[in-house]
Amino acid sequence: MIKALEALIREAGELARSKTLSAQVHVKGTSDFVTDADLAVSRFLMDALVRLAPGSHVLSEEDTRADSLEGKLFIVDPIDGTTNLMYRLGLSAISCAYAEDGEVLLGVVYNPFTDEMFTAEKGKGAFLNGQPIHVNGDRTIRDALIGMEAGPATLAQQGPFLQKIGELYGQCRGVRLTGSAAIDLSYVAAGRLTAVAFHYLYPWDFAAGWLLISEAGGHLALLDGGRPVLSGRSRPLLASNGLVHEELTRFFGMAR
Repeated sequence: MIKALEALIREAGELARSKTLSAQVHVKGTSDFVTDADLAVSRFLMDALVRLAPGSHVLSEEDTRADSLEGKLFIVDPIDGTTNLMYRLGLSAISCAYAEDGEVLLGVVYNPFTDEMFTAEKGKGAFLNGQPIHVNGDRTIRDALIGMEAGPATLAQQGPFLQKIGELYGQCRGVRLTGSAAIDLSYVAAGRLTAVAFHYLYPWDFAAGWLLISEAGGHLALLDGGRPVLSGRSRPLLASNGLVHEELTRFFGMAR
C-alpha cells in the first residue's frame, strides 16, 4: 500500500501548491489559522484514503470523522505548517499515517514545496525520495542541533518550557524552530536535526513522524519518559536520534 499512498499524497501536494497561489486565510483561534489549501487537501484525502483501504476511517485535523483507534485508521494533517504556507516559506507538509488497531504501519510526510517525500513502513526502514535515511550520530547536547515547537493551544503554560529552551540555546550547536512538527520529525529521521522538543502535539502532528524516527533509528517519547498515545493533546514530547535522549530528558528535569 505504501506506493499507492505515496502517489495519493503527491497528488494532494499538487493540489496544495495550486491552492496556495490564491489561498484565503480563515482564523480558527489565536495564532491558529486554516487556509483554502488546508481545506481542499483535507476534502481530497478524506474521500481518497477510504477508497485506498476499504473499511478504513480517517482522523484529520480539519475534518475529524474517526472516534476510535480500532480497525483501519488514517491519521492526517492536510497542511502542517499553515502559517508558514501563508507566508510562503516553503516549510509546510502533508502528514499521513496508516494504523491498524492503534499500531502505526505506514507513514508519509511530503513537503510539496521542496518535493521531499519522507516515507516509512514498519520494519522496512525510512526513506527520503526513495533513498534510505538514518538519524545522525551526535552523542551529546554540546554536539547537537536541536529543534523546538510550542503552539498556541498552551500559550499560558509555556513559560518553564521556554525558559529551558533558552538555557539549551547556550549549550548546544543551535536551536531551530521550523513551524512544522511533521518537518521537524522528518528532519530528525534524516539526521538534519539531532532532537526536537515539543510542548504538545496532536496525533495528526506526529503519527507519521513517529514511525519515520523509529525506522530511522531514533526515539520519540513523552518528556516524562512515557509512551505517546494517538488521542487528544499530548504532554511535552521529545524526539531524538536516541543517543542524546537521556541527557536531554535530564536537562528538561522531567526524567522518571
